[in-house]
Amino acid sequence: MQTPFDEREVTVLLSGLLLAASMLYFRSDIKRVPGWRLLLAGIGCMVIGNAATVIEHTVAYQLFNIIEHASYMVQSVVLAAWALRLRSGAR
Repeated sequence: MQTPFDEREVTVLLSGLLLAASMLYFRSDIKRVPGWRLLLAGIGCMVIGNAATVIEHTVAYQLFNIIEHASYMVQSVVLAAWALRLRSGAR
């Protein structure tokens, strides 16, 4: 039976959700990472983008395609800011 979405995209979404759940579970440890809020925001944007990738194949393609790419763009900016913060030694 043919599904309306690519199974690989669902696998990536599930992996992202597992990563996000792990980060929430270990939040007390994550809070020791410099710039942890930026890191969490980047992971959140990744999960939103992954979810939009899967959803866009079933409803409102244009809308979820925009959400997907906007999420990945924001993720890139946020994670770049996090990396710069790490490099500068700021907490």
